[in-house]
Order: sequence, then structure tokens, then C-alpha cells
Amino acid sequence: MTHSSVKDQYFLWQLSAEHEAKIRYHEYGCNEQNDKPPLLFLHGYGAMIEHWKENIPRFAGSRRIYAMDLIGFGKSQKPNVRYSLELFAAQIEAFLHLKKLDDVILVGHSMGGAGSIYYAHLRPEKVRALVLANPSGLYGDSMDGMAKVFFGLVGSPMIGEVLFTAFANPVGVSQSLVPTYYNQNKVDLKLINQFARPLQDKGAVWSYLSPSRRPQDFTLDHLTKPCRYEGQAFLVWGAEDSALPPHRIIPEFQQLLPQAGAFIIPKAAHCIHHDASEAFNERLGSILDSLEN
Repeated sequence: MTHSSVKDQYFLWQLSAEHEAKIRYHEYGCNEQNDKPPLLFLHGYGAMIEHWKENIPRFAGSRRIYAMDLIGFGKSQKPNVRYSLELFAAQIEAFLHLKKLDDVILVGHSMGGAGSIYYAHLRPEKVRALVLANPSGLYGDSMDGMAKVFFGLVGSPMIGEVLFTAFANPVGVSQSLVPTYYNQNKVDLKLINQFARPLQDKGAVWSYLSPSRRPQDFTLDHLTKPCRYEGQAFLVWGAEDSALPPHRIIPEFQQLLPQAGAFIIPKAAHCIHHDASEAFNERLGSILDSLEN
């Protein structure tokens, strides 16, 4: 199954008495029931389902797979609400309820990884395993000021609508993506346009600026250490991630998730799953095998 052959699906999420949002998701893989828990892929800041296009097809032959655009990103709606890891965790809960899933492996990149941890802390019984690709949310002493704000994914200091407008185009997107890749040839026109398109959507300014306006809503600092999730957890990190350097950040996450094994992939930066997709897929495959054994 190719990524492009999967149709967009949407569900209407009533996230509060005043707000609802149309959320885009994809569903892949075998329909027949097997006993393997499904995977739910959750993208990072500024990204979308398509950022997983080199990963999902590798696993869709053997199990059920889901991916969704977080509220405010991709083709999901972008209402003027308070964006936070807590909101993303509530979205995961709504989706699992919609699909009647109560045993899922969350595969999260960057901000999607932080949202996955937040959800697993709140609802540990629902999560079979966490696979965290360069997750954000904990920074140690590696970042300060503006650097802390954007998790290294879209690192432009967007402090308002004027700068947002200046940034919300292919040139601005390109400048933000280049530092998050070790293999620069992956940052091609197709990827740049993919990241630039949602910036034109109504409400994008609210979701994209929220981490710089309320960085505390996007950190995991306030969770208990260790957190409430005691199940299987795996950290997969790009060795060349300059914004979230593994030697500094992995120990922070292991305070939160002491059970987490850590795997560092060479010649990969922050967007590890796309930057070094073959190595990432191999690692994810062996993680899934280990869970079944």
C-alpha cells in the first residue's frame, strides 16, 4: 500500500462547549483482526501525516495503523483555542474512543512525542508502548530563551503576525527545515511546499504561534518524575540534532521514563524518521518485534 493511495478521513471533535474542530486522519493496514496492537503516528510541530510517508508503508502490511494531523496543523482545523500538550492528549483520547482502541502503540515525533508522553501519563492503561522520535518537552540546560521555544523544528523567532506572515512562505519554511536535517537533499521543494501549505489556512497564526506565546504549555516539566506511565518506552534519537542534543536531553527523559531504552541513529538530525528513514524503520521494526516476543 502506498501512502498516496490512502484517502483523507475526518472526524468532528467537540473539544469544549464552545469549540469543535474537524480532524484529519488516515487509516492503513490489514482489516482482519490480528492480536498485534495498532500503531498511532503523531507528527511534530508544523508537520502533518505526510511527514511519515517513508515510514508507515513499511509497517502497514502486518498491522492496523493510524495517523492524524494534530489540531491546528496539517489539514486539521485551526480554531482559536489554547493549544497545549494537554489539548493534544485530549485529541488522542477522542480518537482512541472514536476507533474503540484501548491498547495502542504511540509513535510520536518531537511535539507529537511530548503529547504522547502526556497522554500516557494521564491514561497509562491505554498505551501498550511509547516510541519517541526526538521528543520535545524537556530541555535540560541545552536551550535558553527563544531557542527553547520552537523545539528546533521550526526555529524562526515568530513573535507576532507580522513575522508570521514573513515566515509563512516557502523561503521561510526552507530556512526552518534545513537545520533539522542532516541529509540536506531530503529538504526538497516537495517537502518545503508540504510544510508551507497549512500556514495559509484560516487560524494557522494561532496554532503556530502558541508555543512561542505560552512555552510552558508545551513542556513536560510539571509531570511527576518518574511519570505515571510504567509500560514499555523507547527513545530513538538523531545523533546530529543540534536543537535537542541527545547526550543532554536523553537523561532528562529517562528521569521521566526510567524504563526507556535509548537508541541513537548516526547521520540524522531532528527529523530522524524522515532524515534517516531506513535506519529509523529498522529500529522501529526491531522494537515492534521485541514487544511481540
